[in-house]
Amino acid sequence: MIPYSKYTGCGNDFILIDNRQPVFSQFHSIPNICDRKAGFGADGVILLEASTHADYRMRIFNSDGSEAEMCGNGIRCLMKFLHEIGEKRPSCSVETLLKNLRLDLDGDDVCVEMGDPFDIQWELEVDGLKMDYLNTGVPHAIIFVDELEAIEPNLIGPSIRYHKAFAPKGTNVNFARVSPSGVVQVRTYERGVEAETLACGTGATATALAAARKYQLKSPVMVQVQSGEQLKIGFNWNERRPTHVTMTGPARKIQSGYI
Repeated sequence: MIPYSKYTGCGNDFILIDNRQPVFSQFHSIPNICDRKAGFGADGVILLEASTHADYRMRIFNSDGSEAEMCGNGIRCLMKFLHEIGEKRPSCSVETLLKNLRLDLDGDDVCVEMGDPFDIQWELEVDGLKMDYLNTGVPHAIIFVDELEAIEPNLIGPSIRYHKAFAPKGTNVNFARVSPSGVVQVRTYERGVEAETLACGTGATATALAAARKYQLKSPVMVQVQSGEQLKIGFNWNERRPTHVTMTGPARKIQSGYI
């Protein structure tokens, strides 16, 4: 019996397991664990592991069983999970497949130092469709639309997610608009989940940066995800490149039990 906790970050939900003393090796079972009808139901599984060059290591697996480089909402959930199992420090460093990231408690929220995005392509054109593309931990394409509610990400997303322009790994796909109040609203089709999710932290971050450049928005930018909750994205600019990017938002425990 393996103990787990389930957390949500803005509607993005995860099964978290303390694997510092290896107890979980059933990677083939991750799709079954994440199944919302026959399993526990989650967008992914996060393993907390020991690290040799950070305080902790995070491994994040999508609901299809594929391993991702990073997950913005997931790493905030991990910080809350760390405090559930005994961590007392308000700040710590976490190793991911991409890089080490610093986490800080900010009241009830968690702030993540996302680092500098890379592989940036502003105003990329794919099959006549204009979009921005950047990697904020995982790759994201951002398309600005006039009527966000009319978009069907599960129908449109796959053709972009698997497009040869983003081969071989593919990309996440974000559809966004800026509200009259200046809040960026986004809907995300997630690679690895292969469907629209209620939130994507790296997607919200990428979308905020693209919107800031396109619409001259100043830091911090508030991003409203499909769940209705908001994330705060901070950043600086070095010429045309965003730097020192942070993401701040909520994470809360839903339940715990045993697998």
